[in-house]
Amino acid sequence: MIPKETIDKIFEAARIEEVVGGFVQLKKRGANFIGHCPFHDEKTPSFTVSATKGIYKCFGCGKGGNSVSFVMEHEHYSYPEALKYVAEKYGIEIVEKKMTPEQSVRANDRDSLYVISSFANKFFQQQLWETKEGKAIGLSYYKERGYDEETIKKFQLGYSPKQKDALSKEAIKSSFQQKYLEDSGLSIIKNESALDRFRERMMFPIHSFSGRVLGFGGRTLQKDNKAKYVNSPESLIYLKSKILYGIYFAKQHISKLNNCYIVEGYTDVISLHQAGIENVVSSSGTSLTSEQIKLINRFTKNITILFDGDAAGLKASFRSIDMILSEGMNVKVVLFPDGEDPDSFAHKCSQEELKNFLDENSKDFITFKTNVLSKNTKDDPAKRVEMIKEIASSISQIPDDISRSEYIKVCSRMLKLKELDLAKEVSTQKNKRTSPFPAKKVEGNIDNEKNESTKKEAKEEKEIVRLLLNYGNKTLHFGEETISIASFILTELKSDKMIFETKAYQMMLDEISDLLEKEGKVKLEYFTLHFNPSISRLTIDLITNEHNMSENWDKRHKILTGTEETKMRKAVESSLYNLKLKHLDVKLGNIQLQLKENPEDVGRITKTYAKYLQKRKQIAEKLGRTMC
Repeated sequence: MIPKETIDKIFEAARIEEVVGGFVQLKKRGANFIGHCPFHDEKTPSFTVSATKGIYKCFGCGKGGNSVSFVMEHEHYSYPEALKYVAEKYGIEIVEKKMTPEQSVRANDRDSLYVISSFANKFFQQQLWETKEGKAIGLSYYKERGYDEETIKKFQLGYSPKQKDALSKEAIKSSFQQKYLEDSGLSIIKNESALDRFRERMMFPIHSFSGRVLGFGGRTLQKDNKAKYVNSPESLIYLKSKILYGIYFAKQHISKLNNCYIVEGYTDVISLHQAGIENVVSSSGTSLTSEQIKLINRFTKNITILFDGDAAGLKASFRSIDMILSEGMNVKVVLFPDGEDPDSFAHKCSQEELKNFLDENSKDFITFKTNVLSKNTKDDPAKRVEMIKEIASSISQIPDDISRSEYIKVCSRMLKLKELDLAKEVSTQKNKRTSPFPAKKVEGNIDNEKNESTKKEAKEEKEIVRLLLNYGNKTLHFGEETISIASFILTELKSDKMIFETKAYQMMLDEISDLLEKEGKVKLEYFTLHFNPSISRLTIDLITNEHNMSENWDKRHKILTGTEETKMRKAVESSLYNLKLKHLDVKLGNIQLQLKENPEDVGRITKTYAKYLQKRKQIAEKLGRTMC
């Protein structure tokens, strides 16, 4: 765990224009920097970086945040990973809180496995490019497969020599412990001697989504070798069910194109990348897992599975489709012509032809399953019923009610079934089955509260929070007394015992209140650099304005712009009155319901109603005066 004082140090050191500038070409414009947004395609730059506020904001797609959240968004890092990235950029040492002896040993073992895996990766590449054996066997093989040198270097492909202990000897010579050679799976220990697991094989390093080498796949060129591919065994850092081959190279393209292609093997990924299709990953010959699907879900909701059409593959595809659907994602399928797979097909056609083929042959899962299963049904009613149940089973995996309903409509038309009959079958399948792939539960997050914006109070609550963040430290004058806008607003809300209906805004209100009590003022950087990315994003949304005028406009030209600052008291009071009116309207509506449900208590209820109605009239009059 990274200590808070270290996190504060990282945020203090980080200059957002430098962090963002490492990924985006920025140009100075006034007090800010501007560039093309890295999160969506645009011709006119709408991506703005404010060095003074330490934030970025795109007025095209709406994304915004601080230096750490930018790294999280752009590189798809976790919060600790993004902190470590920024810390390394500014030379800040991260000393995590003291661990138990067991945790310390495990962390040390994990770090050692990362280091020795990186060493092995460099060793295999050096063997490929700098030795006669590597050039004659390894490099020749890759070039025969149609890979150019740029692709070979991009994927860090290598070669493990014939010598039975070449890597093991070199690693021990470089002071690596035999224990980590064995734990990583790079070596097999026999009679206390280390022998290379991957000798005389073409080496495919497997990267994490952040680019670290986790393990290897090794392909033999010997025809009599029964094991065509040998993979690293699982270790502390290499868990096959959670890894996707190629994710490190594909993540930005997946996010940008909003689609992920899934193929079977390493060579499929590499060949498609070289052919210009870079939003592609592989489950590395293993069955697709829910952890792998969730990893893709960090970048896109859309998956397209590419199959070569063999019977075993088609059968496995049904399970993959159901798993993807159960995660609330969209899935399509592309079948290649007989005898072709993504690797071979990519080498036989141009980039444009390949792209057109994928676009034109991409079918939704209903069409795909119907086409596959209908070949065996012919005119057999029993087989047709079996096919319908199979398709209904897939539809029942979809967790979203609206999406499930839409697929039922499409499928009923395609299969010439009554929509009600298919809906019943889907419901039956859903109810009788406890899904082995449960839908992902959404944890509490204030971003999820955006759905509450339809509530009547949301607009007024948002305006109150916006005023507190932007102008909370400014003062209002009441005769000889002065009070900060933040204190005035919070006192008014407290006196009326008002609680915001929208959880996101109430959370912000509580944070502002606590900060005011501790610090005596609203510190904007506390919110823009908040450890909770949701609070940081919401803050930036509320403090940014696409058309902000220069702060020196009034001073330089002696012109009053009529901005909120010049009419601050009216702005604050009218916002409070609007919010109070909304709350009173809700109360009056509830009282009317009570009157209908309890007509015998009409006297007391009518009296209460009249009291609130009078209060509403008074506030409405005050609001009318502030608007003048």
